[in-house]
Amino acid sequence: MIRTSILDAWALQAFTKERKLQPFRVKQIYQEVFKNQNINFADMTTLSKDLREDLDKDFSVVTLKVDKVLEDKSTTKIWFQTHDGYMIEAVIIYHRQDEKYNKNDDPGNPRAGDKLNRITLCISSQVGCPMGCLFCVTGKLGFKRNLTRDEMVSQIFYANNYIKNKFGKQEDGTLFGVRNVVFMGMGEPLLNYENVKKAIEIMLRQEAGFSLSRRHITISTAGIIPWIKQLIKDEIPVKLAISLHAPNQALRDKLMPVAKAYPLEALDKVLREYVRASDNRIFYEYIMIKDMTDKLELAKELVTLLKGKLAHVNLIPYNTNPAISLTESDATTIQAFKKILEIGGLTVTVRDSLGRKMKGACGQLGYEKLTNN
Repeated sequence: MIRTSILDAWALQAFTKERKLQPFRVKQIYQEVFKNQNINFADMTTLSKDLREDLDKDFSVVTLKVDKVLEDKSTTKIWFQTHDGYMIEAVIIYHRQDEKYNKNDDPGNPRAGDKLNRITLCISSQVGCPMGCLFCVTGKLGFKRNLTRDEMVSQIFYANNYIKNKFGKQEDGTLFGVRNVVFMGMGEPLLNYENVKKAIEIMLRQEAGFSLSRRHITISTAGIIPWIKQLIKDEIPVKLAISLHAPNQALRDKLMPVAKAYPLEALDKVLREYVRASDNRIFYEYIMIKDMTDKLELAKELVTLLKGKLAHVNLIPYNTNPAISLTESDATTIQAFKKILEIGGLTVTVRDSLGRKMKGACGQLGYEKLTNN
């Protein structure tokens, strides 16, 4: 039996009215799921036993079924099953640093250590992906359907509960939980725009929400121009990451089919509009594939494309995968590429490929599904 999501305000209102519950009970319920990070009604001890049992009959907090969990020190990968039998994935990323971390070091790349600094959740927005990018396993699965608002938010509910049980409380007495949410899992978020928008509303909401900062939510897109324009119109106050991966149209065409529909010149134009409207820095994702995207002349082209813009470049070492015959750039080449960008005046970070061993890094989600078919 499929139970109603606890986020269904109309159903919860009808539930409380039928049982003649006081309005503050609804606030208690939402405090349990959002602040106390409980996903099982039996654990919501601020509520009466009868109320917990009644809620459990009609509602669910997590509308996905957890199929499998795999973790290492830096990541936890979670396989969820939807009500109609599809598999999706989410990845919790633990950012750690040394106790003696020097604040003058690059804040985007703190030295690895044992102190848990912040936690990021990479969530999926679709089952599979319709983009078909050359370097991405998820795209090889094809597109099945969009995830609902509740299915996306359920990934956060589960992650927060998992993190609470794993780490407990912070030094200030509050629970450890997800600080950053990135729409960088399975799917193209902007092709599921309305549901993503509704999910973000709950992430930002103070009452009956996760109270996340707009600076801590990132939408990653391959560059769907009409929906970037809609982001501007709707004034969605979150960060934007662009899967660029090439500084010219010809190479981008080879890597990403979407480039033919939305050319680089047109994408550049709408991103200028986005920056003017939002004053937000744009994060440009650039994958480092040996002898394809890592040629040093391409670094010079990237400088020409982005110089003078409100931009941050993330260089992402290609996560070598048996399902795709591409090779990761070597560290020396990546550093040489990075140096050219920095000399050209760009801000650059080489992304740590956390989770790659268990196929939880960029471009790897869906690997097990693909290889088992």
